[in-house]
Amino acid sequence: MTTEKQSLLDSPSGLWCFALDATMNEMNGLSMENNYKLDPAEDSIDRHKHSLSRDWGIQGQNDLLRRLESLMENGHRAEFHQIKSFLSTLSEADQHRYIQSLSKTSEKYRQYQIVKAYMDRLPTAGIAAWDWGRYVHLCKVGIFVEYLTEEKALRLVKPVAVKAQQQYDGWQQFGIAFLAGRQFWWGQMTGDSAEMMAGFARNLVIHPNSLWNRLNWNLQLDV
Repeated sequence: MTTEKQSLLDSPSGLWCFALDATMNEMNGLSMENNYKLDPAEDSIDRHKHSLSRDWGIQGQNDLLRRLESLMENGHRAEFHQIKSFLSTLSEADQHRYIQSLSKTSEKYRQYQIVKAYMDRLPTAGIAAWDWGRYVHLCKVGIFVEYLTEEKALRLVKPVAVKAQQQYDGWQQFGIAFLAGRQFWWGQMTGDSAEMMAGFARNLVIHPNSLWNRLNWNLQLDV
């Protein structure tokens, strides 16, 4: 990448936008020291292309743009919201009875448990952070494999960043919603899985040099 293009991502607004996928970067073992950059000298473009194809069905820019549009329109937050809306019509006792009536080995049972655990802890946006964090992640990888220019990626990411600022009150709440969304997608609600998920965000909360601690949540985005 050229120095001029790098400066777009390294501006405060650029860093803020791409900090929305910081939890996923922690999961993927990227370095906080270089703001989680993907380095062609140390990483494989072909490997990332293979991962996009295998995990997302993305084999070029058009596929990527379709996936991004899908995450913006629905994502996993739509199903989470449907379950939350249903449970909200029931009393606490009826919520418990309904969930316990489901097969304990079913994905539906696990999903309802996760929604029940988080429905009163998250704002109206629910687990949108999970969809938006993955959106930003796909844009970042899209730059790396040259499916997107940095200018195009920033134009795509800014509306997501603005939505995130409007719907969550800070990095920590966004991080909790992201992890709740990952649990919902993964379908795991054990203590060990919850602890593992929390560990991915813990470094971002406590490390003084993390993007979350360096960047004000209410930063004016001018990308």
